[in-house]
Amino acid sequence: MNPELDEALVRDFPNLYRARHHDPNETCMARGFEFDDGWEPLVRALSVKLEALVIGTDACAEHVKEKWGRLRFVMSGVSRDDAERWRLIQEAERASATICEKCGASGRIRMFAAVRTLCDTCLERLAKANWRYRPRPR
Repeated sequence: MNPELDEALVRDFPNLYRARHHDPNETCMARGFEFDDGWEPLVRALSVKLEALVIGTDACAEHVKEKWGRLRFVMSGVSRDDAERWRLIQEAERASATICEKCGASGRIRMFAAVRTLCDTCLERLAKANWRYRPRPR
């Protein structure tokens, strides 16, 4: 993700992303946000909700990334009984499968050399930029 967007999320949600600048041997969050800019609004909306729930707790984001075309949001300090946090995270992860990771437009999961959620425009841009990329027929 763009460094300015990364910094803005950490600045705006200091409790949730307090591990962002910790030792990389301690937390995956030290690597930063591992997705493209199109999901920033989705992660920001989730962060607004989660920030209020982590204040005064040990809970924080441990890893925020793309995996198999969907957002993966991993937290430490959250028990399996914490239904509200898990519900919010699952909603955002489901929504990510319909949002282009590159630009934020409506998209869908695309399978090719990698699995990504992309809109038609970003898919075509990738196809033109990478001669090895060939989308599968629908």
